[in-house]
Amino acid sequence: MTQLTISVADSILTSLNMKADELALSMRKEFALKLFGDGKLTSVQAANFCGMNIYDFISTASQADIPIIDYSIEEVDQELALLNGIS
Repeated sequence: MTQLTISVADSILTSLNMKADELALSMRKEFALKLFGDGKLTSVQAANFCGMNIYDFISTASQADIPIIDYSIEEVDQELALLNGIS
């Protein structure tokens, strides 16, 4: 596993009223949400990236208005047509 290190001024931590580990966790979560929302990580990968279980990550993404399932109109129409053909 690769470890990345960033420097953060103490004044930033003070302004945010956060400890370094709290900021790191928050940054991982926000970055995981961004990468998932951009389609660069799956929900499982993003959940693992930020140290959440998949159910908590899905809930967090939903609260952030990031779609969990992102179908186009055409894909929805195709799925509905298949379902209607089965009935």
